[in-house]
Amino acid sequence: MPDLLAPSTVRTLRIAGLLVWLTGLAGVATKTAAQARLPELKTRATTPCEIHPETAAETADLWLSAQAALASSTASDSNPPLLLIQKWRRTLTRSLSLIYERRDTSLVTTRQPFGTKTPSNLERVGYVQRMFHSVIFYGPDPDEIITERFLRQHCFRRVPGTGETEGLVGLAFDPLPRQSNPDVSGTLWIDPKTGALRHVEYGWTNPPFWADQGKARGRTDFVRLADGGWVTQRWYIRLPKLAEGYDFSGYVEEGGELLAVGPPTPRRKP
Repeated sequence: MPDLLAPSTVRTLRIAGLLVWLTGLAGVATKTAAQARLPELKTRATTPCEIHPETAAETADLWLSAQAALASSTASDSNPPLLLIQKWRRTLTRSLSLIYERRDTSLVTTRQPFGTKTPSNLERVGYVQRMFHSVIFYGPDPDEIITERFLRQHCFRRVPGTGETEGLVGLAFDPLPRQSNPDVSGTLWIDPKTGALRHVEYGWTNPPFWADQGKARGRTDFVRLADGGWVTQRWYIRLPKLAEGYDFSGYVEEGGELLAVGPPTPRRKP
């Protein structure tokens, strides 16, 4: 049996309130590799997150599975696929009945058809920010979830699937205790048989008083393409809509969906 613990890389991750040292091969661990690596796992409590040390190994293994899809969906690609996508914007009532909808369909050559730029001040200001007369809600995009700052500011724990997520295993994330800024909490849902990340769903913590309506949330679904890479299959973010005087009047929802995938398109050299 090959030595799966050859010290080719050493990564430090803050997982579920623990510093976890994983020494092993670069890349995503297979189930066998993950099992063989467990004796090399060392942990020590470093944050107020509550988790039993014996569950840290399983939590870290779930994170490695999710990280593969998240990183792949945001990676640059010299031969990006041709994607047919559709984006929408909706206005909804308080009970989520449709008032208005606009849809636009387009062809794009990228592995990030719905990518948005995440500001660098989320840790300092929070995920809900005021800009002049507007209030902006930010979601945990794939490229944000895999950052060191996200891992540093959130607790992770394993949760079982129920209802719609029956048969899946969840890696739930919550902001550190005593976090005063608006933040996000949610769950990365993973297929335990394949290790594939199915989707991430989230909502906001410590939102402005007028935004705490319970139905403001977001979700991103992922799919693996034939070439082995990952892309966003479907996503939406639903935000509270304000009338004058910070009066809650319903919701605005933006989202998109992958409709079809064409052959890879080599990028032209400059």
